[in-house]
Order: sequence, then C-alpha cells, then structure tokens
Amino acid sequence: MRAARWHGPRDVRVEAVAEPELSDPHDVLVAVDVATICASDLAEWRDGPHVIPVSRPHRLTGKVAPITLGHEYVGRVVETGPAVTDLSKGDRVCGDACLRCGVCYWCLRGEYNICEVGASVGLHSDGAFAPLLAVPDYTLTMVPAHVPDQHAALVEPLAVALHALRRARFDVGDAVVVVGTGMIGASAVALAQAMGARRIIAVETSTRRRQLAARLGADDAVDPGQDDVRAAARRQTDGRGADVVLDCTGHAAALGQAVELARRGGRVVVCGIAHEPSTLRTDRLVYFERELIGSLGYRYDHETTVALVASGRLRLDELVGGAIGLDDIVAGGLMRMDSDAEAPLRIPVHLR
Repeated sequence: MRAARWHGPRDVRVEAVAEPELSDPHDVLVAVDVATICASDLAEWRDGPHVIPVSRPHRLTGKVAPITLGHEYVGRVVETGPAVTDLSKGDRVCGDACLRCGVCYWCLRGEYNICEVGASVGLHSDGAFAPLLAVPDYTLTMVPAHVPDQHAALVEPLAVALHALRRARFDVGDAVVVVGTGMIGASAVALAQAMGARRIIAVETSTRRRQLAARLGADDAVDPGQDDVRAAARRQTDGRGADVVLDCTGHAAALGQAVELARRGGRVVVCGIAHEPSTLRTDRLVYFERELIGSLGYRYDHETTVALVASGRLRLDELVGGAIGLDDIVAGGLMRMDSDAEAPLRIPVHLR
C-alpha cells in the first residue's frame, strides 16, 4: 500500500510500505476512508521534528522515523484481534490518537492523556494517511452511518476543544471568550454555541477567521490589533468579564491578555502550546481569584463529541474544505496550508 511518510522537515513522501499487521490481541485493523491534515502534521513537515522520534525509538511504541502521519480519521473495521469484544468487521469508527501504557499513576487515575510514556497515533506510531491503520481497540469510537465522512474525521480536533471546555467547567449560560480561532478555537466557538453559552466573543487577528467565528456562532469577533479587547469582553458580559476564557493561540504573549478577559473568579484554560516563556503577571490571578488551567488533548471525550456531531447542531461544513487524494497531500495539502491564507482549517484526504 502507499502512505504519506515523514522523513524530515519539508520531506513527506508518498511511498510504498507494507500493510500493517495486528501485533497485539487488542489491536484493530481499520480501512481509512478520510483523514484530515492537522496543524501538528503541518508543523512536523514545516520545521520538525517536534515530537516525532528520530534519534531513538519511542519508549511506548518502539517506533522511529520515518513515520506515517495522520491522526484525524474515519474508517471501517476490517479485522480484529482475538481479545477485541466490542468491535466487529464493518463497524464505522473514528479514533482517539492517545496511546497509553495503562499502568502508570496517571493512567490508573483515568488521566490517560498525560500518561508518563504516552504517545500519539501518526506522530509516535504509523498513522492514518494510508489505506490501512492498526490501532488498539481502546482508541476507537463508533460513528453513526448518517454522519458524513468529512464530519466524522473532525471528531478528534473537536474533542480537543470539548476537553478544554470541560476543563473550564463550562456550564449552560456561561459567557465564553475564545482567543485564537484556528481549528481548536473555531471548534470551541461551535461547541460553546451548541452547548448553550450565553455569549461568545472571539478574539482573532485574521479578518477571515473572525468572519468564520461569527458564522460558527460568536456574538462578537474582535481584532486585538485594532480593538480594545478587554472593553469588548466587558461590553458583552454586563461589565464583568467572561466566565470562561480559552487561550487557543499557542503564543505566550497572548496569555496575559487572556487572563484580563476573565471575570473575578473566572477560569482561563490554556490549550494552545507555546514554546517560549510568558510574562504573565500572577497578581492578576491572585487579586481576582482567577484560575489558570492547562488542557492537553482529551480523555473520554470522543463519545460525547460523536453525539454532538451526529445531532447536526455543529456547523462543521465551515471547518473543512474540498477533498484531495493522497498523492496531492504535499502540494495540495501541507504546502497550501502553510502558504495560503485562504486555505480551510482542515483539508480532508481521501484514502479510498
């Protein structure tokens, strides 16, 4: 079969590889129908490696580059290991990308997304930009037949946003500010709207993405380079500030401003990953009893996400563009997302 393999920065090759085999009794072989290109895939192609193992095999998976990318997908079960009891051939599934040991302190607490030797499908093991994918059964969630492939493939990034809202203890009637409306921020806007937020304010420098946030359900979309964002947040929240602020930017400089958008006693959740230090003033947390919370990926969020997708309450067509084939994944996918400001947040790749 052919797969899109990461060999190094700016070096993803569509090449022939052996079909995967089931190496564990709990493994499942999935025929991938559609997989979407994530910002993590883009970052690894553009200037990686960031997390892909290159000098020594990953402790959990034993894998080292080259690695088949792709962890946002939908497909159908074609084979199951002898210990798999809740999935059968023909079942339609999407995937949780978190691979975990199951025995460390955090896994035993149910916090598998912060497993001490955790890994990700498509980054630390071969992923979904191939016709066949072998993964543990615990990563798979059933998808109803009426959900379009391109929507089902978005369950993984939507689950990231849902986990962030859950970490924030979001409740119906909360006012929410989303800072940065890339895929995770845009997903958070759509989810907050569907889940009963009272007001949603999007903070975004891109005019196109502000317009997208408005279509997804934001009541206001402001440009931090032009507008008084703090005043806008208070204007929309009776002068108090937001109950929940999600920093989805991945820029450390945005964190201080994000904190200022929260009300007294509000929660600020950081789900964008910055690699530089922040100059956040901690007195702005203490004086107003604001909470600062980290959020990584998801845990046990896929079933709820699938239910929300299946309900039709999310405006998912806004998040995904036209499909491409596997052979076009570099020029029509990675290169486009890297250089084209008009590129959709997600480009689906058809594997069938």
